[in-house]
Amino acid sequence: MSKRHDMKERIQQVALELFTEQGYDKTSLREIAERLEVSKAALYYHFKSKEEILLSITAGVVTGMDELLEWGESQPHSREFREEFLRRTAALVSDQLQPLIRFVQANSTVMKNINHEQHGDQARSRIRRIRDLICDPEDSLSDQLHGFFALSVLFVGPVLANLLSLEATADQLSEASLAAALEIISSRQPLISTGSS
Repeated sequence: MSKRHDMKERIQQVALELFTEQGYDKTSLREIAERLEVSKAALYYHFKSKEEILLSITAGVVTGMDELLEWGESQPHSREFREEFLRRTAALVSDQLQPLIRFVQANSTVMKNINHEQHGDQARSRIRRIRDLICDPEDSLSDQLHGFFALSVLFVGPVLANLLSLEATADQLSEASLAAALEIISSRQPLISTGSS
């Protein structure tokens, strides 16, 4: 990884932390630079505004999801694939999506300027692609629900744990969510076919 790319990731991480801690509107580029211990000019070299930083973070999450879906769509549909898909999804959620979800929870009004209709259509398309990876058309309704429940645990498990004030680190919540998702998926009926769907 290049130093420039590494610096951009550090800026994104620190900015997201500050946006979540004290609010997007109340955070300045100067404060981001100070926490990074760099000059404001050095920060400007990578990002000209807070909006640029935020857009780059959301773009990174979308890219990560698209790469996961492309990988999944190239794999044979099997129980082993579904378990690996859950593991990779859990890693994406833990590394990229959960910090963004925490930001959204703390800054709900900031998201008003986003084109929700376009993003909503794209999100629905990705959900359908996930559905096609985790469920076979021949699956019973019960098995399809098991697949969705497993995925839901990965996405909402850590958030729910925070709401319930469970004492655990982010890593512990991520591991527990993955364990629960794998347990749910393993309770499905065995796949009859292991060929490509």
